[in-house]
Amino acid sequence: MKNIIEILKKLNHRSLVLIDEFGAGTDPAEGAALARVILEEIKKKKAKAVVTTHQSELKYYAYQNERVENACVEFDPVKLSPTYKLTIGMPGQSNAFQIAARLGLDQEIVQRAKKLVPVREMEIGQMLNDLKEKKYRYENTEKQIAVLKEKLQEEKEQLTLKQQMLEEERRSILEKTNQEAYDYLKNIKNEANLAIQELKELMSDKENLPKWHEVEKARQKLKKIDLMENQQKDKTDLTSEEIKPGDYVLIKNIKQKGFVVDGPNKQGEVIVQVGILKLTVKSEELIKTESTEEKKIRIRNQTYLDKAKHISKEIDLRGKNSEEALEQIERYLEDAHLANVDSVRIIHGKGTGALRLAVRNYLNGHYYVKSFRDGYLEEGGHGVTVVELK
Repeated sequence: MKNIIEILKKLNHRSLVLIDEFGAGTDPAEGAALARVILEEIKKKKAKAVVTTHQSELKYYAYQNERVENACVEFDPVKLSPTYKLTIGMPGQSNAFQIAARLGLDQEIVQRAKKLVPVREMEIGQMLNDLKEKKYRYENTEKQIAVLKEKLQEEKEQLTLKQQMLEEERRSILEKTNQEAYDYLKNIKNEANLAIQELKELMSDKENLPKWHEVEKARQKLKKIDLMENQQKDKTDLTSEEIKPGDYVLIKNIKQKGFVVDGPNKQGEVIVQVGILKLTVKSEELIKTESTEEKKIRIRNQTYLDKAKHISKEIDLRGKNSEEALEQIERYLEDAHLANVDSVRIIHGKGTGALRLAVRNYLNGHYYVKSFRDGYLEEGGHGVTVVELK
């Protein structure tokens, strides 16, 4: 006490005070009361202090006052040894009963001793046990989330790379087919110009009129060119009324087949699904196909289209683990995009928040997703994510 009195006299805001077993050596109630007011004085002078104690009253004091924090050094009651792990924010828990039992004290005696502990102390002890268990579960869940987040990030990068490769391939195909079409038309035009020029030259020589077979030869060449153009026109000249969703078609300029998803619009444009790509094409660039095999494909595509058009605008993932949920979302977003749905609701529930976090990490940067948000109160709040699609 003399040392403490001397400390209080010299105390200022730059002081660091170390006190071991504060309030010990006297009646516990009186010792705890005296310790509290001395701590108040140290706190009042804005000094820093580290205090060790077994007094429960001081532990309660730390919960009730600002600038005072509980802490404990963990102890393993099974191995009867310290773990050297410091935990901030939680008071230490007495292990007297566990240690006594481990050292061989009769269990009946230990149980009788437990009954003599005040109810309040027992409740505090149980509360500390519960807090430690929850802290352990939280830390374990946090580690699992970190691992899952890293895995999802890797998958996202792989999908982004695959998407870029497909986009480059699509652009390459379009450039190649456009060049082929340009070269073809250029050749046709050159041949036509050459034939016309030959005919003009024959007809311009008034002195030596061309023979009939020479004129006929030039005319036949022009007719042949015109016939090729007409045949091409007959194959591709489809009016907007003839094209409808579900038709299996050939896109002339890129020589790729697919099925019509939507259209035609006022400009005569339709959307054609070619593999995983959707292309906007003029209806006159399309050729309907009706072979046996293509008919089967068209019927299957029509069934798929009908299914997509009747897709629900919400999906319920409650009770699913993250892996199952993300697989369902992937298929669901594909169907929703195909059906031109503008927005959907993903129900993941509140729970621990792990599923919500996994869903949001997946949606972030997704090709079909324009934006997403928490549901409004009437929509389900934090238990629902509302997604706006592109």
